Amino acid sequence: MLNALTISREGDERGVVRAEGSLRRQGFIPVLRLAWPGGVVQGWTRGASGRPGSAHEDSVRIDNGCGCCVGPIWYRGQFGENALALLLEDLAFAADEAACGIDPLQLRGNFALFLQKGERVWLVNDSLGFQQVYIAADNRFFSTSWLAARAYAEDRGINASAAIEYVLQGASHSDDTVAPHVRKLPLAHAVDLRAGSIRRPAWATPWSSASGGEGARDGVSPGRFDSIDEAAEWIAEYLGVVFAEIAAAFPGRISAALSGGFDSRLIVAGLLSHGERPRLFVYGDPNSADVSIARQVARGEGLFLDEIDKVAINRQLPALNLEGLVESALFFDGLPNDGIDDPGADRKTRLAQNAEHRIAINGGGGEIFRNFFHLPDRCYRARELVRVFYRGFDATVLRDRAHLAAYEARLARSILSALGLQRPNHGGDDADDPRLSRAQVELAYPLFRCHYWMGMNNSLALRYGYFCTPLVDRQTMSAAAALPLRWKNAGVLEARVIARLNRGAAAHASAYGFSFTEGPHRRARLGETVTCMRPVFARPAINALHRRLRNGRPSPDLLRRYRDLLPGEWRLDPLLQLDRLTDPEALARALAV
Repeated sequence: MLNALTISREGDERGVVRAEGSLRRQGFIPVLRLAWPGGVVQGWTRGASGRPGSAHEDSVRIDNGCGCCVGPIWYRGQFGENALALLLEDLAFAADEAACGIDPLQLRGNFALFLQKGERVWLVNDSLGFQQVYIAADNRFFSTSWLAARAYAEDRGINASAAIEYVLQGASHSDDTVAPHVRKLPLAHAVDLRAGSIRRPAWATPWSSASGGEGARDGVSPGRFDSIDEAAEWIAEYLGVVFAEIAAAFPGRISAALSGGFDSRLIVAGLLSHGERPRLFVYGDPNSADVSIARQVARGEGLFLDEIDKVAINRQLPALNLEGLVESALFFDGLPNDGIDDPGADRKTRLAQNAEHRIAINGGGGEIFRNFFHLPDRCYRARELVRVFYRGFDATVLRDRAHLAAYEARLARSILSALGLQRPNHGGDDADDPRLSRAQVELAYPLFRCHYWMGMNNSLALRYGYFCTPLVDRQTMSAAAALPLRWKNAGVLEARVIARLNRGAAAHASAYGFSFTEGPHRRARLGETVTCMRPVFARPAINALHRRLRNGRPSPDLLRRYRDLLPGEWRLDPLLQLDRLTDPEALARALAV
């Protein structure tokens, strides 16, 4: 399979050489080259991830065009090269060059897609941007690798605002990246590679009315559900189609993460409902609740379970020296969610989940079916969402307190941008931060949180094999945004969906103290109510306290070790007091920068 793409529109030749050198250092080899008048696309694979001749699964050529992609893609029920062939068949541009015959409701997967037909040449990613595409400042080089795009631009500086977001939140939550001359392809946009412009074609748009006050509802989903059972039935039926496509493309070759929560159980139930027997894996120590519950599910359903204690694995491995940090950074494309200080457990497990040419399925994004922000059923401003969820750190970590207001304003603008709302100015008054409808608040989770944070992790996973988060796409996202919040609270609806897909998988205990056939008990519902009652103004302090109690501060020994590895002033020292970060992973991200 293809694990990376680079596309050059007659750009800087020396920059292209630098980018290709970066990909080779990352362990990729070129296996595909497609040219069109004005540019070249190159496909890359990892030596261990593909098999001889497997690049054809992700590419197709026709008389007047071609296509290729990174990541699993389904279209009109077909997978891989068959899906690409159908896409090229349907691709027909109108006079405005933006309309075409592609049916977006039939396009699924996590991918970056190149299509050329006649004079039209496009680069687009999946509807929620889970395979990120990086763009050099000259608009002539594009890649699925941030390190490659950075090497092309020969960009040695840092974007301070994006770097702060990355350290504090695990990802830059905007279209900027830590490299000032490299940005991301915006959500629901595509690159017209002939013109060098970035547009919002209808077939790439993941929602139809996010800015209008009601959740978008597309195609096969009804305008509104009359009951929670009707909603659960529609979601189960739609996910059944999704899981049927996955099972048909990877029969007997599916691995899935399992924990004690809702979303991973929903994945297992969906696969079992189509006769698939996924190979399961669970992270945690042998005495953890997740491992105990995963054992019970696997034993009850007769599934293989691989128990992985990353902490124990890393204890047996030597701490990374500078050379080891470089290798880790190359593996993770420079800036992973958890930082680059991985002695080896994370790298080992990422490779293992795709062994034997399996696709790895993850329940990420399933919280669209629940109350992700744990907020009462009211309207909120974007800045309030920032304070609810993105202020779980000690504010004194910022050396200049004025940076806190800038940080909040920047994230709020990004939330509004993700929702398709235009801001008239860059001030901080209420007129510039309008109240969001409840449907828009719900859409902020997939369009903002999932797009930026999950998009980084999904992009890393696709570097080593097929990977998919099938619970959240344009259809489920649009349907879930319009659901009454009382159905989502405490997981009432999601529990019913799990039970409809497979009652056997649903009948086992969960980390919440109930089985999904029973649904949330009174105590769980009361707990949700109490959690939602926490006032917005107090959330930053509450969240910071919880993180401090859960993780503690990085040990002085860890900070000292990092300083010894990279002596001298760090890029972020003038901006952040690193000894005040609330968890070791944030410090590891600062090390990565």
